[in-house]
Amino acid sequence: MSKTTNSEYKIAIFGAAVSIIFTAIYDWIKAKPILYTLKSILGWIWNNIFKFELPVWQIIILLMVVLILNKILKKSPKENIEENFNDWLNYTEDSFDGLKWKWIWQKVFGKWNIENLSPICPECGTTMEQYNMMRSATCPRCDHRIYDFKSSSKIEAIIIDNVKRDLYKPL
Repeated sequence: MSKTTNSEYKIAIFGAAVSIIFTAIYDWIKAKPILYTLKSILGWIWNNIFKFELPVWQIIILLMVVLILNKILKKSPKENIEENFNDWLNYTEDSFDGLKWKWIWQKVFGKWNIENLSPICPECGTTMEQYNMMRSATCPRCDHRIYDFKSSSKIEAIIIDNVKRDLYKPL
């Protein structure tokens, strides 16, 4: 057990002991039998909480309400977030400065990353091979070349910004 947990137990036990002592003092001052007040409190709890009678139909309705609320609340945080994820996870292509780009979203260690970010050949629509040192790309199908386009890291930053600002959604 940690140091904090031990001190919390000590505080709880000390609090219970002090309350029993004060109850005994209160009973002694009021000329009642010792711990009479504690006994009457425990008796009230037993009679009004543990012996509480509830018809079966009320229990069934209560269970149904709890199950429905549980299902709604369970869906809310996780499934609604997943639905929102699915919304932007469909954003896998866009045009930047007249050049079409495609990518996929991949979840790595709980974080979504852009993978396989590639320019698309404006002539035949094939994924192009990039040469980042020269900021150029060549189409493997038709040998069309493009030069001087934004780097993949800049395009990725724009894509992430579009998602954050909801600019990826079609009008």
